Amino acid sequence: MPEDLILVAISRQGDGHSIAGLRVNGRGWVRLVTPRQQGILYPHHTLLSGRTQPRLLDRILVDADWPDHHPEQPENRLIEGTPWQLLERPASLPALRAIPAALQTSPALLGDAETRLRSSRVRELPGPSLALFSPHRLHLSVRDDDDLGRRRLRAHFSWRDRDWNLPLQDQLYRRALSHRPAGDYPAAALGLRPDRPLYGAVALGLPFGGWCYKSVVSLFQLPFACLHDPHQIPIETLPPCVSLSSAP
Repeated sequence: MPEDLILVAISRQGDGHSIAGLRVNGRGWVRLVTPRQQGILYPHHTLLSGRTQPRLLDRILVDADWPDHHPEQPENRLIEGTPWQLLERPASLPALRAIPAALQTSPALLGDAETRLRSSRVRELPGPSLALFSPHRLHLSVRDDDDLGRRRLRAHFSWRDRDWNLPLQDQLYRRALSHRPAGDYPAAALGLRPDRPLYGAVALGLPFGGWCYKSVVSLFQLPFACLHDPHQIPIETLPPCVSLSSAP
């Protein structure tokens, strides 16, 4: 059966990108991958009806019946090479209910403040290699790495009384920061609203040297109308808003 998904993570991966979504029926995560090494997606794989590329919070239908058999990423599904169908842009309010319902208060892969986990340990985690959570006091940083000749983009936030500093792979915010001077940028400076709940997705990569590395693959907020949807999850269960005082 085709997967009916709301896209909640579009992130950089190698020289292409990675796309993950939540099933609208509430049955969890799907990361869409190709049969090639690392499963990297390129634009010709992800072309939607109307010849557009996927966007965050799109609702799509895609043929991806087969698991990828990476024990570190059990949610991976191989795409079939057939065109992806755009069902809604953005997803309707009833479909968007899958997002707050997937919010995890204590995802296992964020069990400690380390930036990586042993791949052997990852195989023992009781769930997918992706988790939706609610970051507090978010800011993003840009640093020039002269030795490697590239820029380092990172997300800094608090969650469950711990401070985190993880690589930022979110495609949208990487583009937003790509031409900015090196420095620290509070969430409000990047268009994230202080009066709406903030969501983040953290992911574990495939093993590299025996380790799986954590990164922030998505940061987003739901449409304002979601806060007024009487059928939504009660407001007290939604994640906290970003504070205007969220500064580095």
